[in-house]
Amino acid sequence: MTLKITINVFSALFATMILASCGGASDSTEVDGLPTYIVNIESTPHYFGVDSDINIDAVAQVQNGTDTVASDIYGFEYEFGTSYQLHVWQLEIAASDSSSGISTELVEIISATPDALGTSYKYDNVELSGNPFTEESAGVYGFYQYVFLCADNVDCDALVAIADSGGLVNIEFEYTGGDVPITLVWWN
Repeated sequence: MTLKITINVFSALFATMILASCGGASDSTEVDGLPTYIVNIESTPHYFGVDSDINIDAVAQVQNGTDTVASDIYGFEYEFGTSYQLHVWQLEIAASDSSSGISTELVEIISATPDALGTSYKYDNVELSGNPFTEESAGVYGFYQYVFLCADNVDCDALVAIADSGGLVNIEFEYTGGDVPITLVWWN
């Protein structure tokens, strides 16, 4: 019985991958005979905190489907500071404990709209545990999965040094565009 369920899950996933590779989506609500859903993703990721399974991510609101987060949409790469409208498929899949889950897969990016340069993103009471701030490479830092630059008057190295101290900080990023689209402009 378990083998049959596993084969069915793999068959469904394989069919989904084949269909995803076929042609682009139109404005209809079906692609290759499967229903699609419209997803809206805001440009500002939400900070959920260290007690959550997801510390920070952009909420993906699915019209007539199951809401998710940007990082759980297969085939899609979210960029901080850009809002999106997508077509996706959502398929119910069997999990290992005989429960079911939802798999969300990108069909088409309908629109991607970057914020205006200088747009501010503030996060209050960011917990300094589990190293939310890291140095990724020379001059490039990380806030969980998002990379950022450091403004000239901001000491990002000091923030990285206290990243697992157990305290709280308030931070502010600005949208600056480019390969690393946000810059840390203030923290305390």
